[in-house]
Amino acid sequence: MDTQLRNLLHDLATEMPLDVEAASRTLRKVRARRILTAGAGVAIVVALAVVSVSALRFGGEPTTTPAVTGPSTSVAFEGLWPETDAEALAVTQAAVDDGHQPLRTTPDGTASLFATNLIGWELADVSWQATDPIGPDLPGARAVLISNRSFGNTVPPITVELRQLGQTGPDGVWSVIGVSTPLIELDDVVVLSPEVEAIMPGGLVVSGRVADPLDAAAAIEAYVFDGPSLVPSLGSLRRELTDLRFDFRVSVEATRDGEAALLLTIPDATGTSLGAVMVPVETPVGDARPPGPNLTGVPPNVAATAQRIYDAAKTKDFEALAELIEPNTFVYNLDDGSDPIPAWRADPSELDLMVAILEMPPTSRDIGEGYGTFSFWPYLVNSDLSALLPQERADLSALGYSDQEIQLMIDGGAGYQGPRLAIDEDGRWRNFITVGE
Repeated sequence: MDTQLRNLLHDLATEMPLDVEAASRTLRKVRARRILTAGAGVAIVVALAVVSVSALRFGGEPTTTPAVTGPSTSVAFEGLWPETDAEALAVTQAAVDDGHQPLRTTPDGTASLFATNLIGWELADVSWQATDPIGPDLPGARAVLISNRSFGNTVPPITVELRQLGQTGPDGVWSVIGVSTPLIELDDVVVLSPEVEAIMPGGLVVSGRVADPLDAAAAIEAYVFDGPSLVPSLGSLRRELTDLRFDFRVSVEATRDGEAALLLTIPDATGTSLGAVMVPVETPVGDARPPGPNLTGVPPNVAATAQRIYDAAKTKDFEALAELIEPNTFVYNLDDGSDPIPAWRADPSELDLMVAILEMPPTSRDIGEGYGTFSFWPYLVNSDLSALLPQERADLSALGYSDQEIQLMIDGGAGYQGPRLAIDEDGRWRNFITVGE
C-alpha cells in the first residue's frame, strides 16, 4: 500500500515555471527574524506603553546559528514537522529501517505528507516539483514546491524546505525545517517577555501582510503546536482580514524545551488552505498542561459536572458515572430515558471517546422549549463542515475519522455526527451519543 501511495504521489508531479530562489530567500529572511530575545524585554514594555502592536518591528537582522546536518547536543533541533526532537526522529528512523513509512525517505514524499496530513489537502489534488539543493547556507537542504490542482494556476505553490537531520543517504528520514508562500509576508514574530505580558497578556505578537489582490482569502489562521499534529494545540487564532496587513496576538502554552512551530494559513471559502507559512517560535518553559477537560467559557455548574465525568471516564469508574446519570431523562445514543452503564461495562472503549471529546473545546446551543442553553463537547457540534478548517479536520482525525469518513460526513449535510455529550446550564448531564442522527 505504501509503495502504491508513493507511486501515486510521484505521478502527481507537474511542471511549473517558478522562482524557487525568491521563495527560499523569503523563508530564510523570516527564519532570521525568529525571535526578540529576553534581554530586550524592558524596551518592549516601554514601547507597548506608547505604541500599538502594529508598530512592533525589528530594527535589524539578528545573527542566527547555522544549521547543521545530523543530531547535535549543542544546537537546537531544527525540525518543525513531523518530529520536533532527536528522540522522535530516532523512532521514525527505526520504523523506516524496518520497512515502514517509505515516503519519509524522500523530500517530495515528506512534503506531500505535509500537504495532506497538516494543511488538509486531498491527496488527489496534490502536485509537487522538487528543486536543486538550496545553497551553501543550508547544506543538504532541499526545497519542494507543492500545489493544489483544484486551485488552478491562480494560486502560487507553497515552498517546503526539508533536510535530513539524522541519518543521511537514501534511507535517511527527511524533516520539514520551514514553509513559505508568496501569499503571506511575515514581518515579525515577537515573543512577549513576562514584563510585557503584565501589560498585554499573550505569548506571541505576529505581524505581516497578505498578497494583493487575494479576493479568495477572508481570514488568516494561526496555530502554535509541537508535534506531528495540530492537536494538542498550544494556541490558535482566526483573524478576519479587513485589509492587507495583519497584526494579532496568540496566547501560547508552555513546552518542556521552550520550542514550538507557528503555522499560518489562509483558507478559501471552503476552508481549504491557499497558502501556508511555518517558522520556529519560542514558548514559555515548563511542564505541558496536564490532560483534563477543556472548560473554556462554560458556567461553573457545567464545569464541575464535566470534570466529574472526565475523571470517572478516565478511570473507568462506572459507579461514579452512574451517580451523574438520571436514567429517566438521560439520552444514550438517541434513546430517551436509558441507563447506559451496562453497555459501557460491556464496551469500555466508549469511555475513551468520552475522554477524547472532553479534552476538546466546548460549544453551546440554545435548545429552546424551556430547556435553556446546553454546553456541548466537542465544539464540532456547531462547526460548518462544508467549510472545514485545518484545526477541525485535525480534531476529526484525532477522533479516528479517515479523510473518506470525513467526506461522507460533509456530503451527508447533517453536520458533525461523531461522539458528543451535553450538559445543561444547571450542571445536569443530559446525553452521550456516538451514533448519527
